[in-house]
Amino acid sequence: MLNLNVLLRALAVLAPIILVILTIVPAAERPVTVLPHDLEHFAAFCLTGLIYGFVFARRLGLLLVLAVGFAAVIEVLQIPLATRHARWEDLLVDSAALCLGVLLGRLARTVAPRPASLPE
Repeated sequence: MLNLNVLLRALAVLAPIILVILTIVPAAERPVTVLPHDLEHFAAFCLTGLIYGFVFARRLGLLLVLAVGFAAVIEVLQIPLATRHARWEDLLVDSAALCLGVLLGRLARTVAPRPASLPE
């Protein structure tokens, strides 16, 4: 049986990789949902923050700083790409979503019962 700790840490590695891939692929090849653009961004980045906030709950300050830095890097990566556009609005939405996710993940970790397989 897969240890919950291993699964959560694997998700913590995969989530930002997936976000980077979805950010740098040509716009025509990116999956499209029925959600509005900002809500799509918010959901993806909030989920990533939630995972990190839950897995690394003791590192709140560092996670919040890294969240804003990651959102900035995601936007900067798009500057040289012909079919992608770096936007201040996306930076704000992505940063806010990551930070909210981190805070919610930490809150969930604090109030949730702790199975033996979760790290402190």
